Amino acid sequence: MRKEYIRLLMAVLVCSCCLAACRKTEGEAETEAAVETEETADTEVAAETEETKDTEAVFGEFEALTMDGETVTQEIFADADVTMVNIWATYCSPCIGEMPALGELGRDYADKGLQIIGVVADAEAVGDETALEVIEKTGADFMHMLPSQSLYDNYLNQVRGVPTTVFVDSQGKELGTYTGSRGKKLWKDIIEEMLRQAADEKADSSSDGRIGTGRAVL
Repeated sequence: MRKEYIRLLMAVLVCSCCLAACRKTEGEAETEAAVETEETADTEVAAETEETKDTEAVFGEFEALTMDGETVTQEIFADADVTMVNIWATYCSPCIGEMPALGELGRDYADKGLQIIGVVADAEAVGDETALEVIEKTGADFMHMLPSQSLYDNYLNQVRGVPTTVFVDSQGKELGTYTGSRGKKLWKDIIEEMLRQAADEKADSSSDGRIGTGRAVL
């Protein structure tokens, strides 16, 4: 059963490579990152997040194994203000090309409210040698999950190409989604925006709570 849905996921990703980021070479990905402006990034964030602020948790309720064999659930998102979920595959050059930068960003922002979690779309078992080799060589030493059935049913079946990166808040609600690889500087700008957005929403929520309490007392 597990192999069936992984094969299905792989078939979808491979068939869509002609339109997805994994067709790009590392050089093309870097060129794209260089020409994208901060204004473009901000516009993309605004457009992609406006309709999803009040939706349910994008990954829903799930259970998955990490590459180390640990079982994790959607509760993992509560460990940070913002979680950057990077969906990648071992055959995808742009995915691998951006992983050193993601590893550095994960370490840089570890004490600033951000955590990075990878989902290895083509890994079939704990300790997948190819995936572990990529992780070790690129220094992307953050948590990586296997594509479980619940993850596939809730979200991965909608993914049309890798890398796909989803930002969620501490409740698992979507803050923004990006297709394609990017350089460290552009990812840093996006991360800063995601952290600001999460902080603003948290402040708004706290303010609403205080106002509600005041009215109740009166």
